[in-house]
Order: sequence, then structure tokens, then C-alpha cells
Amino acid sequence: MFRLSLGWVLFVFIADLFSLFVLADAIGAWWSLAWVLGAMILGVLVILDAGDTLKSLGGIFATPSERVEAIKETPWLLLVGILFFIPGVLSDVVAVLLWLPSLRQKVLRGRKTPSNSAASAANDDSTSASGYTRTSSTIIEGEWVEKTPPHSRNDRLN
Repeated sequence: MFRLSLGWVLFVFIADLFSLFVLADAIGAWWSLAWVLGAMILGVLVILDAGDTLKSLGGIFATPSERVEAIKETPWLLLVGILFFIPGVLSDVVAVLLWLPSLRQKVLRGRKTPSNSAASAANDDSTSASGYTRTSSTIIEGEWVEKTPPHSRNDRLN
């Protein structure tokens, strides 16, 4: 596994600042400043959204699978917000790539092969504690019967 050391962090930070200087040379200093400020504001908004996601976990309408998904997504949203907040083009590009859920899943899990997709379908989160599995073709049937009150509505007013 990749060991994160102070040297690597310093190297990435210097490369990120260098990319910012290259951007300033290409589009101008004021546009680069606007880029940095816009990315920082976007980073703060993403971090605030991650906090709102955590706050909504206690809602009565959230299903267990939605809560698990929110718990899985929140650290990535925080990382994306921090990467946007760091001034530099490279960190912004990495943040955008990590912000896309489909690309993030490919990076983290590797490409899904047919055997992996069959295994993931077997371990789907749509199975509840009662053992009931919801599929896309699940139909819940029921009846509706109108019951008439023992007296008519006009009798109550007299």
C-alpha cells in the first residue's frame, strides 16, 4: 500500500501550487484568483452539504439502506470539499473526479466483471431484516372498500 509521508504531501502541495502558476500564466492572474475563490466557495458548500447529509440521518423517513448510503458518501464529500478548498488546479481536478459517483466506484472497487456483478446482486442492500427482497417488479396489491356511515351526513346537521 502507498505510504503517505511528509515528503509526498509536500511534493503534491508544491506541484499543486505550480499548476496554479501555470494557470495564471495561461489565463491571467485575475481569472486564476477567481478560479481559486470559486473553488474555495464550492468546497465550503460541499462540506456544508455533507454536514446536512449527516444531520438528515435521524429522519423518520430515511430507510436503513439510505442511511448506509449516506454514511458511505459523507467522507467522500468531505474529502471533495477539502480538495476544492486547497488552492491549485490538480487538487480541483482530483476533487471533480472523486465527486462523480460512477468514477469513484470504479477507482475504489475496480472494474466490475460479470462474476462481480452477480456477487453484488446477491449482496444487494434491498433485503430487509425480515428476509423480503424488493425487486424492480415487486407489486403490492390491496383492496379498497368504501364503508358508509350508519347515518347520512345530513342527519348530523339537524
